[in-house]
Amino acid sequence: MDKYVEAMDRGDVALGLVHGVPTEHGSNRQVLKACEKYKGRLSGSVYLDFRRPVAEVIAELKEYAAAGFKSIKLFPNYGYHPSDPRFDPIWDKVEEFLPGPLCLSHCGWLGVGSPPTADIDQLTAHPFCFERAARNHQGINFIMAHFGGAAYYLETCVLTLRLKNFYADTCPGWGRWVFEQRLPGLAGLDFSKIVYGTDNAGIGGGEAYKEDERFWTATHTAMGRSKEDLERYFYKNAAGLLKIV
Repeated sequence: MDKYVEAMDRGDVALGLVHGVPTEHGSNRQVLKACEKYKGRLSGSVYLDFRRPVAEVIAELKEYAAAGFKSIKLFPNYGYHPSDPRFDPIWDKVEEFLPGPLCLSHCGWLGVGSPPTADIDQLTAHPFCFERAARNHQGINFIMAHFGGAAYYLETCVLTLRLKNFYADTCPGWGRWVFEQRLPGLAGLDFSKIVYGTDNAGIGGGEAYKEDERFWTATHTAMGRSKEDLERYFYKNAAGLLKIV
């Protein structure tokens, strides 16, 4: 993460939310080490696999909450429905253990391997799959990565407008694609619910941050957004969610 934090410095990025993923180099333990080294610059998000026994998931959540993590990271594409009532005890503990808890979930297409791995799909990884969990756990702020996935972007529009604890980021590819295509409905978004997301923009020397700033400023401005909207999008919304205001 050394080069990543250097890229953050060059890109004038105040804080990075770093998510655990189901790989050795991106494990929760590795994220914890990075957050300890760069305290105040990186904030941790614990990867949880809801396919495991509920008691084990809660134990892992408790461990990383005690270490200061503020968020959980999910990949429902692996074959579980996040609003299944059997997971209610996990959501209860997310509210209990985490300060101002966040859930950032991958949504839409998940390309893993070449060719893409079998037994992964999008049927349980789109915004409406989180509606019951969000309605019943209003202390958790739910953020849909990749704007909920290209095929489901209207679900993102509906839930960000209807649920106070429902948000979306615009990280690539599909999070960027829906805006590049100027898809119907995007002009009616509440920009207090939309946050900038990178999906590793720091890779490549940090220039991606600057390119992102140019692209999103031009795109949102062309769609009629104000300077105040842009400030919320790039900083204020995320700062509020992460309690760094």
